[in-house]
Amino acid sequence: MSLPPRMLAPDGELVVGPTGAGPLDGVTVAVKDLFDVAGRVTAAGNPTLAAGVPASSHAGAVARLLRAGATVVGKTATDELAMGMFGANTHYGTPPNPAAPDRVPGGSSSGSASAVAAGLADLGLGTDTGGSIRVPGAFCGLVGLRPTHGRIDTAGLRPMAPRFDTVGLLAREVATVGAAFGALAAAPRAPRGVRRLVLLTDLLDLAAPEVATATMRTAVRLAEATGLQLVGLPLLDDPLPEGMRAPELLSVFWPLMSRQLWHTNGAWLREADPTLGEGIADRIRVAGTVTDAEVRAAESGRARLVQRLESLLLEEVAVLPTTIAAAPLRTSSHASLMDYRDRNLPLVVPASLAGAPQLTLPAGRVTDYGTGTSAPVGVSLLGLPGDDELLLDLAAAVPS
Repeated sequence: MSLPPRMLAPDGELVVGPTGAGPLDGVTVAVKDLFDVAGRVTAAGNPTLAAGVPASSHAGAVARLLRAGATVVGKTATDELAMGMFGANTHYGTPPNPAAPDRVPGGSSSGSASAVAAGLADLGLGTDTGGSIRVPGAFCGLVGLRPTHGRIDTAGLRPMAPRFDTVGLLAREVATVGAAFGALAAAPRAPRGVRRLVLLTDLLDLAAPEVATATMRTAVRLAEATGLQLVGLPLLDDPLPEGMRAPELLSVFWPLMSRQLWHTNGAWLREADPTLGEGIADRIRVAGTVTDAEVRAAESGRARLVQRLESLLLEEVAVLPTTIAAAPLRTSSHASLMDYRDRNLPLVVPASLAGAPQLTLPAGRVTDYGTGTSAPVGVSLLGLPGDDELLLDLAAAVPS
């Protein structure tokens, strides 16, 4: 069964059979169009790149999945250059959200999430820099893993911000994500011991009431299923003068991510004069104006965040909403989408800044009484770097 055009990248219609046998025998994979697939152009959602030369070999992650028995069933759509949270692409449109047809699918791993949510692929191979697996996972009612930074090979992946880029996974079941992670990750690690789940109260306060309720309900189910104590503590609402509050995470993440974005795309913008969609060129140019002083201040903030996470999660795993609300409507204005993005980033950038794993899980549906429709929401487990297996084990203990 081929993927519909709206889910596909420009050169994305293909089937690549397995090169080996293993834990992913029979698993079909939709591959985000940031990964090289031999014989196909890696376009990253951009028409200038789409006119380029086909890749000569598979990206490392693609090759590993094929060796483990998987079959690639298409290269899927992405927000342009992976610079988006909602799945919108000026050139190629927005993939559908099968779980909520009136709403966006989330991005930038939009096509992969769309294909998995529609049942047209078992596994979505995507990337996550600042939420690009976790957000579409929540919007489409899927399990989504942003792994520990560096656990999965990024060779053959078009970078956005290499310091934060990770290879991520989407599926309808925790077991599928776990099997794929096992096939992809170097050096499996034994989970550390934990005794508590920590509900991050300051991040919970950022979410809409119905999402906060779903988060608390899921946290209780996790505690009951795993036998762990559940407590509520803030991540960042620290009374000390050097502390920071959740919204201030933007001033930490943006300078660091933007400096990386400029390094990966600035010269290309100047030299190739590419065709770019609404706001993309401006965002790259603004990234080039970030000062060394802003980067130093952001590095200091990142260090405080990492120190706080390490002290908070000594014997704990955190629970938090994946997004502040259900997916925005497809008819939402650009301004409202940007407002949603900025309010949502504090829920996803702690993992990005710390290089830590975050696993989003379906947490039911909420009703939008303005439209009369319902949509999925997600709840996340957040651990320390290296806790990928631990998060997957905890999630697997919860009855579906």
